[in-house]
Amino acid sequence: MISDIKGDIIIQKPLKQHSELNKLNSTSVNTIRILSLLSRSGVKIYYSIIRMGINGAKVDNASSGGITCGIQEDGRLKEVGYSSNGRKYEKHPSLGIKFDSIVIPNYKCAVELVKKLHPRLPHFKLISWDIAIREDAVPVLIETNIHYGELDFHQLNKGPLFGEDTQKILEMVFRETKTFSEV
Repeated sequence: MISDIKGDIIIQKPLKQHSELNKLNSTSVNTIRILSLLSRSGVKIYYSIIRMGINGAKVDNASSGGITCGIQEDGRLKEVGYSSNGRKYEKHPSLGIKFDSIVIPNYKCAVELVKKLHPRLPHFKLISWDIAIREDAVPVLIETNIHYGELDFHQLNKGPLFGEDTQKILEMVFRETKTFSEV
């Protein structure tokens, strides 16, 4: 019974994800993790991955046995996915589906949602956002990750994340006189 629970709890309606994401694992809500940087020039998206459960898991976390796969700019998944220990998968390990046969519904709207929300948290320059896609293809914010955004999974799926901005970002991190507004 709820009244027997000691401490804080959150109760919310269950989210039904889009049928396209059910193809990856129907027993977990498979979320998009979008990495963004806020600067004076706006919000820059560095990379996105999909996190998915395997073997009927209830969660999509790679640290709990799930896997990740990079998302291309058009919303199509890349050809390979990875586990948290770096194991490479050419197809979904429990369902056999090829990752690049999946296109995230309304992916561009998910990216736009992040671009709209990030300026509301101006003190946090680098954020990883977990976005779900409802059954009606509407993107929904699940959570923000401001402390540990799992950059390792982004890099595993993409390689170096910050590209031409790498040197600027490193200089800002290691010099107190620089700010993220210069990126």
